[in-house]
Amino acid sequence: MYENGYSDRWVRYCEKNDIPYQPVNIFDSDIISRLREQGITLLLCNLSLTDHRNALISREILMAVQKAGIRVFPDHDSYWHHDDKVAQKYMFEALDIPHPRSWVFYSGKEARQWLSAASYPLVFKLRGGAGSSNVVLLKNYSHAKKYVRRMFGKGIKPSPSVLNDYKTRLRVHSKRKDMGAALKRLPKTILGIMTVNARKPREKGYFLVQEFIPGNPFDTRVFVIGDRAYAFRRIARNNDFRSSGSGEFDFDHTRVDQRAITLAFETARKIGAQTLACDVVFDRENRPLILEVCYQQTALPAYRAEGYFDTSLRFHPGHFWPEDMIMELVLDQHREILPEPVRHEG
Repeated sequence: MYENGYSDRWVRYCEKNDIPYQPVNIFDSDIISRLREQGITLLLCNLSLTDHRNALISREILMAVQKAGIRVFPDHDSYWHHDDKVAQKYMFEALDIPHPRSWVFYSGKEARQWLSAASYPLVFKLRGGAGSSNVVLLKNYSHAKKYVRRMFGKGIKPSPSVLNDYKTRLRVHSKRKDMGAALKRLPKTILGIMTVNARKPREKGYFLVQEFIPGNPFDTRVFVIGDRAYAFRRIARNNDFRSSGSGEFDFDHTRVDQRAITLAFETARKIGAQTLACDVVFDRENRPLILEVCYQQTALPAYRAEGYFDTSLRFHPGHFWPEDMIMELVLDQHREILPEPVRHEG
């Protein structure tokens, strides 16, 4: 396990259910031999977007582990497209997953030629990034050309700056009444951001834009875990089209359009994903579209949801930790090797 996020609760789950476990570091040079020597048959990882090593090599390491005959979470189908909006564009098209039209160009000349006749606004995105960092609404051709020059020139840092979106973060922490804890973490947070920015290369050599879908004061986040799904609404920022990173949630499950949940289950099935967090909006004809996907969801908002939906869209009330659901899912998939776990909720 990589010590980040879900790992602490996975450990508690194993201890509560008498499941043997061994913490490991997947970035150890001898990770394959260590896993074999320790007899590990199932590897669970939660891979942080703030660790440059994940973008550098985690996909390849997890694939190598799978090739060694060890089961992995997230597996290849769940993870190969993670934090890569270019890969997701092609994947959505290949699998006929409803999504806003997207275009990617690999030369500045082609990008400018297409943009000169395009309809605006358009949404510019980098391949990776969370919390709406490096997502820009391009208002016209002149605005778009500036980003073309940057993407085929010096490039853009994929990680946000230390002061990125600080007003939103201050508002969120003030509302949560955890400003003291946030300030206490601030030096470590700043150091982490500076380290990532120093180590991650600039994004360049491509230009990705997406059709702008107006009229969405919120998006619907659906987090599918096997045959269960959390669903809640994320409210857009004031005078902004972006919902991701706003810190404003609506957990009333009766306000969730169930077509978003159905689309998320269908998308997870088509991809073959163990887990899948989907950002859903509705187009001018009120049809649900997938903006982007990832294999993970921050645990606390999911736990704060009023319950979960099953594949028949029946609602099961209560607060449930997604880490426990993931453990139950992967152990059920792995039950021919490990004993079936004792199910628990809460």
